Order: sequence, then C-alpha cells, then structure tokens
Amino acid sequence: MKPLYILIGMAVLLFASCGQQHEAKSVVKDFMSEQLHKDVSYLDFTDVDSTHFFTDSLVQALRQRAPQGIQYQQWNDRILLHIRAQYLEGNDTCSATFYLDRNATGVVAFKMNGDGVD
Repeated sequence: MKPLYILIGMAVLLFASCGQQHEAKSVVKDFMSEQLHKDVSYLDFTDVDSTHFFTDSLVQALRQRAPQGIQYQQWNDRILLHIRAQYLEGNDTCSATFYLDRNATGVVAFKMNGDGVD
C-alpha cells in the first residue's frame, strides 16, 4: 500500500509542476509583450526552478537596470521562481531570466542575460 501512496504523490507533483511551467511561460510572454513591448519569437524556455533567500537589494538592483515604467508583481517573500527564455528579436538571439512570485502569477524582476548583473 505504501508504494501506491508514493506513486500517487509523485504523480501529483508532476502534474503540479507541469501546470506551473505552463503558467510561468504564459506570464513571461505576457510580461514581454505588455511591459517590455517586445515582439519576439520564442525559441526555448528552461524548466521553472526556485530561488531561496532572494534579497530586497538584489530585486532593487535588477529593477533599476530595467527600463523605467515597468509594472512588477508585488513581492514580500524570499522564495521566487525563475525561468530563462531564449528568443529571437529581429535577427538576434537573446536570452533573459525572469523571476516570478512563488505562485507564478507575475514577474517580480528580470535580467537580460549578458547585462553584467548575476
């Protein structure tokens, strides 16, 4: 009976993570379109993963490097999700990392990869 509970638990986690992956991709696409006004072709997304102990100062540093006027998701938690998007903008292949709230409902901060903030 115990192996059945383990199998059911693993299936629930798998379905939850697939839903979270889909939601994160959708949130990132909407953010890029609405906030960054970028018309891009998406090549690839990494798997969603979590970060721990994200600091206020790091979020502020990322937000200060971004263009002005962007509306971000409110943030009051040390745990964020992150996903990297690789996309075509014109003829250029670009990459950005997006940090989302733990429920994957909005972008808290982002970083254009290669901009020197790690």
